Amino acid sequence: MKSRSINQILFALFLLAVGVVLLLINIGVISLEIKELFVVFYPFLLLFIGISMFFKRLFSRRKDSISFSFFLMLFATMLVLDRLNYISFGFWDIWKLWPAIIILMALSMLFQKKTIKIHITRDRSKTGLDIEQDEEYKGHRKGSSLSIGDISFKDSNWALEPLELSNSVGDYYIDFSKAFIPEKETPVVVRGWIGDVKMIIPEDIPVKIHSKISVGDIRIFDQKTDSFNRILDYKTLGYEEATRKLNIIIDLKIGSIRIDKV
Repeated sequence: MKSRSINQILFALFLLAVGVVLLLINIGVISLEIKELFVVFYPFLLLFIGISMFFKRLFSRRKDSISFSFFLMLFATMLVLDRLNYISFGFWDIWKLWPAIIILMALSMLFQKKTIKIHITRDRSKTGLDIEQDEEYKGHRKGSSLSIGDISFKDSNWALEPLELSNSVGDYYIDFSKAFIPEKETPVVVRGWIGDVKMIIPEDIPVKIHSKISVGDIRIFDQKTDSFNRILDYKTLGYEEATRKLNIIIDLKIGSIRIDKV
């Protein structure tokens, strides 16, 4: 049985046990003494489940729930320390642990290699195509989970196809001067929360650019803007008549956008 299934079964059994005990307490089947016994010992069971989940994820290839298992261990440890009279911490004091979420995010950014999500399509009617690029990441369909890392397209003669890139934290570097650009309009969409975007555009390629940033600066060729909630658009003269061209959309929350010609 896979570790994911074991973790789900353990947690489901724990929830089942808690639900049954609470139901029996509410209808008067379980006495106050047994209720107090349950209140004393359930943190130890919770801690066991958290430790089991943590080490299974730690030594497996999939790390997607290691943060949850670590938080569960922390929460259970606080409850156990309360039962041992070292501290005062109840079940509903879980909200006091919210700074641990920030710590886990910071540690994840520093030490974990997160998956970068890339969606590449040849046209709207075909299925997404997964790719692998310069950095150590795997291609996946665009998703909502946290992704951290830099994305670059700079190999000689790399084949440009419609791109949709999404990253939470990290920089983008796309050198279109080294790309094989097809004879059609190619859409390129770049989204992110925090990071810098830099693109190199060949002089002979018409472009239409829509760029937006909440906090930071934008520079497109000889045009620039900065400060908050900035939008900067650019379109090459004769763009509509051109056959080989780039339609670029960039949306960032915090960072900078810079597009240059060569």
